[in-house]
Amino acid sequence: MVPAIYLFDRFDGRLGILPAVASLAHTEELGGEDTIEFDCGAAPEKGSRLLWRDPEDGAWREHVVVRTDEPAAGPARVYAESSISELLGDFIEEERLSAKTAAEALAAVLAHTRWVAGDVGVGDAAHGCLLYHVNALAALRRVEEVWGGELLCSIAVEDGRVAGRTVSLPARRGRWRGARLTRGKGLVSCTRTVLEDEVFTALYGFGRGLPVLDESGEHTGGYTRRLTFGAVNNGVNWVGSDEARLAWGRPDGAGGRAHRFGSVVFADCEDADELKALTETELARACRPRVAYEAEAARVCGCGFVGLGDDVAVCDDARVPPWRFTARCVRRVREFGAGGIVRRLSLGTVERTTWSASADVAARVATVEETASAAGEAAAAAAGAVSSLEDLSEMEF
Repeated sequence: MVPAIYLFDRFDGRLGILPAVASLAHTEELGGEDTIEFDCGAAPEKGSRLLWRDPEDGAWREHVVVRTDEPAAGPARVYAESSISELLGDFIEEERLSAKTAAEALAAVLAHTRWVAGDVGVGDAAHGCLLYHVNALAALRRVEEVWGGELLCSIAVEDGRVAGRTVSLPARRGRWRGARLTRGKGLVSCTRTVLEDEVFTALYGFGRGLPVLDESGEHTGGYTRRLTFGAVNNGVNWVGSDEARLAWGRPDGAGGRAHRFGSVVFADCEDADELKALTETELARACRPRVAYEAEAARVCGCGFVGLGDDVAVCDDARVPPWRFTARCVRRVREFGAGGIVRRLSLGTVERTTWSASADVAARVATVEETASAAGEAAAAAAGAVSSLEDLSEMEF
């Protein structure tokens, strides 16, 4: 059954119910999109707000119309994004988060918006970063990256309208609910994809850029090479796996196998031991092919519900040998229609495009942060020099 869609204008004024024609498709992924698409008789205005209640878990969801397709004849097509996208319009000029907990960082970012901070489940470890000339949504993603966890948005409804908008930061979204997808019992199809990511058997790890100091120990405004962990790793700045080398290494020209080297940057890491541990953790993920599964199911056995981030058991006896595995739901597409709910689940791993893009952005952000920090200290040094010249101008020679 298609859920009822309550229509509001751009300023949260209630307009009535917007009937969807035939079906409504809801797509969401970890750290990515949260959208709905449907057909309707009359297209709503851009920026209109759509409020609906999820028939599977009972949670209220709010989306904002970003695009409509209106043909000369027939229904209009509506495309809407989660209301958290409104944070694209909240701008942060500069916010220095130094030695802050995740709760403090989350509150600092949301202070620029009408959203409030909810529960934080990533501990009280203190970290820091510079938020410089970014929108609030990008700042939230930066907090998620530096402090860990996975952002979770929730909507509270009272008297038929939105009463509160909350952003929480649990350590992990989803859990094991006992959900099973079984061939002949709701599982329609299952496709296994080996992603095109490079396999590395050894990784160099680099941390924060080290500041350049003058003879008196003052920061000159520049940065030199990044932190490495050779001092705590027998002089070697990389970690490797011989087991992975034998399986995935490249021929060394002498009948053996050589390592396939890669590198990873942890821009906020300032400790060599921590840097080594982080690099070893990343190596464990990079030393074997990344695999994803796409499953289509009309029905879920066990709990009957699969939430984003949940662990799902899959049994496909049509394969030889049979596929039996448990993997995490990292993306789901649900189509609500008169005939019930059709689910298409992505299990196992985040797609390469998302993962690699995040890594590239993280490296670029780190460079910007270091440059901005250096510029700030250089400006302070310049101001001090000008002050000294002014003092000299008052002296008699």
